[in-house]
Amino acid sequence: MRESMIRRFEAVRQFLRERGMAAGLVTGPISMRYLTGWSNPSKRFAGLVIPADGEPALLVPALEVEEVRSASALRLVAWQDGEDPFAALSGMLRAAGAGEGRIALEQADLPVGQLRRIAGALGLAPSVLLDAAADLSPALSAQRESKDEDEIALLQQAADMLNPALDAALAAIRPGVTEREIARVLEEAMLAAGADGVAFETHVLFGPASALPHGSTGARTLEPGHVVLMDFGAQLRGYRSDITRTVCCGAWPDELARVYDVVLAANQAAIAAVKPGVPLGDVDRAARQVIEEAGYGAYFIHRTGHGLGLEIHEEPYVVAGNEKVLRPGHVITIEPGVYLPGVGGVRIEDDVVVTEDGCRVLTSWTKERLSAG
Repeated sequence: MRESMIRRFEAVRQFLRERGMAAGLVTGPISMRYLTGWSNPSKRFAGLVIPADGEPALLVPALEVEEVRSASALRLVAWQDGEDPFAALSGMLRAAGAGEGRIALEQADLPVGQLRRIAGALGLAPSVLLDAAADLSPALSAQRESKDEDEIALLQQAADMLNPALDAALAAIRPGVTEREIARVLEEAMLAAGADGVAFETHVLFGPASALPHGSTGARTLEPGHVVLMDFGAQLRGYRSDITRTVCCGAWPDELARVYDVVLAANQAAIAAVKPGVPLGDVDRAARQVIEEAGYGAYFIHRTGHGLGLEIHEEPYVVAGNEKVLRPGHVITIEPGVYLPGVGGVRIEDDVVVTEDGCRVLTSWTKERLSAG
């Protein structure tokens, strides 16, 4: 087992001991991947049992055993189709000393139906298992916030895969092309660069549609003078990159050129504010102040960024009023934007890792104001 995995399990055991829990049960696919390197691809039940004192064991569907063995060195308990996985889980929990309900659950990711079946297999009422002091969800989320060297290396690789994708998209931008066609170019180039898949649904928006921060990519065709907003990311071994770049088909309209320069200045101001000990709300403020002073404050309508890792949106969040402070290993996005209804929008997004004395930007594609087509 890798040293990083050993540290992660020990942190969970420490949490369990502090709360008097005999065992923890992890069922969420993201936490499962974080702790084991494997994420359940099917709807069949899988559960990771972590004793407060003892070695963890993973309950998996029998058809997944070989894949799990290739990703994890944990002890496996397999169940066959037609068997009751919760009966096997009950035995594992009882063996860990948790038969009376001293179990910390990942409550944010546990369906009610599964909760009832776990409790029933143990002969307990579901309420017995819902002790708020023993909720693993916030503990695992907090642990995942600070990335180790292996995680940062994967995030850097995922970010590097965005460059050939943007190069290919820039070459494909021309009047008459559709949003879906540019999205396809981005995705195919990421896959060719070695990505396991997309990090999230690719967003390509033309012209006035670019003023919709979460608009849907469609069949719109590109016209000269329309901006092209591209928000997309690559996934590599579960870790995700996230970038937004905005270019223009032909010459930039005067107001949108000014908006671009303002958003770029806000992006740079926020990145300059990123360092250990700085409240996340201050980073948001650094971006927002630039945009407000330029007269576009009413058109910056979302937070400045979010945490990035095994999930595309995770803690910590770069949002006004957040007093949580940045720590080395935090990886966040910086993505200010200005959206003018009926005209167009500009967003410039980078992925940034907090270092011991400042930060490092993982995304490297140019932020120069570009025209294409």
